[in-house]
Amino acid sequence: TGKVPEDILLVDDVRDIWMRDFTTVNPMQPVQFTYTWASMTQKQSKEVQKSFSQFADRYQIHRAKTDLMLDGGNFVDDYAGRVITTTRFMQDNELSYSEAKQKLKNTLGAREVAILEPDEEVLAHSDGMVSWVDQNTLLVNDYSKIPSFRTTVMDELKASFPTAKIVEVPVEYKTNPKGEWDGFESACGVNLNATVTHNNIYVPTFNMAHDQQALMIIKQNTFKKIIPINTESVCPMGGSVRCLTWQVTGDNAVKLIQAARDR
Repeated sequence: TGKVPEDILLVDDVRDIWMRDFTTVNPMQPVQFTYTWASMTQKQSKEVQKSFSQFADRYQIHRAKTDLMLDGGNFVDDYAGRVITTTRFMQDNELSYSEAKQKLKNTLGAREVAILEPDEEVLAHSDGMVSWVDQNTLLVNDYSKIPSFRTTVMDELKASFPTAKIVEVPVEYKTNPKGEWDGFESACGVNLNATVTHNNIYVPTFNMAHDQQALMIIKQNTFKKIIPINTESVCPMGGSVRCLTWQVTGDNAVKLIQAARDR
């Protein structure tokens, strides 16, 4: 069904809801980057990541660590060596375009890396722009309303992943009503902020007109099961399904499942 069993719910003290950003990337070979502070103070971001590090150490979560600064939301990969980030990674680490690509290849063992111009400047995360639904199919927001930006994004993706199938998916942006969630950049309307697992894709929906077309295109381009999740209540805060999730597999997953069942 794609549902998580009730008995593996592990309640713990981690200081932020956006688990994607300050945890680890790539469940196959986990790496913990240094969390940036685009949406909070430097002190707050350190406290948030420290709360995760203490949690991960407590359960003996195996992971490599790097001083490179990166939010997990600005890292989209196919779990097989193809990685997408934005120019924010270059800025945060004071690297040139070619240096940034090489750093990611060296740190992660990546084969191919794309560095996109972000579609918004607050968080500048790639996971609001693209999603690998399998090892050779990449979904990207349809930016045809901004032709020059679309060209920039598509050129970088095609140059970086010459053999990948690239499919555009409709996107609509919704701004928060005045006086509601001031200071937050809404993520409502971005269906590609999806959590992709071996067998399922958990796709955020927003009760918006383009949802059904987006779901249809995603279904047509993967053999995985599509599980829509209504995220109207959380997307005004700037994230949805992928932002809320941290993915683990293998021994790390077994440790967490066992810890939950032992409680």
